[in-house]
Amino acid sequence: MKPIQWVMIFVVASFLHLWMFLHIDLETHPIASWIAIAMQLAICVGPFWMLYDWFVSKSKRTVKSWMWLFFVPWGFLWYYFEKYRLTDTVNE
Repeated sequence: MKPIQWVMIFVVASFLHLWMFLHIDLETHPIASWIAIAMQLAICVGPFWMLYDWFVSKSKRTVKSWMWLFFVPWGFLWYYFEKYRLTDTVNE
């Protein structure tokens, strides 16, 4: 995918996440609230998974220029689709 498409994905996902985080009440909308909690968990755990996969699982000890995505909300999605999935496909 092109970088502008990834930027749009990050912006839309962040907007949706912020909207759900600020407007959902657990008593009023229990299912939507659990979805918001799952999104919050993904946005917190995802970057650490990205770094774990790169440094520990792949045993790479170099810092790459794309690692600034660790600080971008939903940035780990780029890593999953552009790096992680492509290397799994090549190894099969």
